[in-house]
Amino acid sequence: MTHRPTAKAARAILEQAELVKSHDWSETRHWYVVSGGRRLLVIEPSYGGTSRTGRNGWNWWLADSARMLSKPEPTREKAAVAGLAAWERWATSKENR
Repeated sequence: MTHRPTAKAARAILEQAELVKSHDWSETRHWYVVSGGRRLLVIEPSYGGTSRTGRNGWNWWLADSARMLSKPEPTREKAAVAGLAAWERWATSKENR
């Protein structure tokens, strides 16, 4: 079983979180949300739209879980906010303790 933070510790992790371009961005187009050296989220472009590039937003998924895409968010930053809210719920869930 994975160690899960308390609600207070999770908030401290979230306060330090930042959105950074992945080291292999040129190949994957991934961005990460990291905190204290720990990767919390993966964010990537979502394709399937009608724009010139075919992109229709940004998807996110929890870095510690199976890749389950979210609904597309309009910006990387909004994808990060939505993902961090989900991460906090996942990290502090009593079922996961």
